[in-house]
Amino acid sequence: MRQEWLDSLQRLSWNTPIVLALASAAVGSVTTLAWISARDARDGRRQRRDAALELALSLESYARTCRTMMHKAAWAASEPVGLKSLEASQGVSIPAFAYPDKIHWHVLSRKVISGLREYPVTVHAAREHVEAFREFGEPVDVCSLVEYECAKAAVSALALARATRRRHGAATWKPGAPDSAMERELSDFIANAEEKRKAVLERRAEATAERRADVKPFKQPLSA
Repeated sequence: MRQEWLDSLQRLSWNTPIVLALASAAVGSVTTLAWISARDARDGRRQRRDAALELALSLESYARTCRTMMHKAAWAASEPVGLKSLEASQGVSIPAFAYPDKIHWHVLSRKVISGLREYPVTVHAAREHVEAFREFGEPVDVCSLVEYECAKAAVSALALARATRRRHGAATWKPGAPDSAMERELSDFIANAEEKRKAVLERRAEATAERRADVKPFKQPLSA
């Protein structure tokens, strides 16, 4: 039987209608599959680009919200010490953050999703830190901490948004006039705040060392 099939194939000419039809069908199938693959790849890129844009927009919006909270914290810190300043400080905190529900996470890679998912966790940890400090800190110190943590959260959000746009080919963020220098201003604020915090810690260490030096140990044990 196998030999008969081989003989039949050898007798077939490439010019016969059957062979031409089979060849045409094969070429058509390959072309269709190639077109489908190209279409799916194009749709996948578009979906990833749209998802990246939504993620970046939410991060950039959160950065602006953090900057607004920084202004609010600075205003609260300027209130005279007393009940009014305490009430003002109660209204400032690091804003909560969550990505929009409509994000199509399934079109993104696991590595990208992992990096993006870490950011809300970082924000939540910073919020808990501020609330723990609020229980024992002075209102002006709470406001300063909120300013500092909001600035860090905003800078991280802008950096993550920029990387997300670039990785998936989304349009580059073009902030308006009010936001044009936001990232630079936030970075300058963080640098100044860290210098001040460092100076405060050094003064505290010096004061502690001086107090210890002033304490004279007993030369002789007290008699019973």
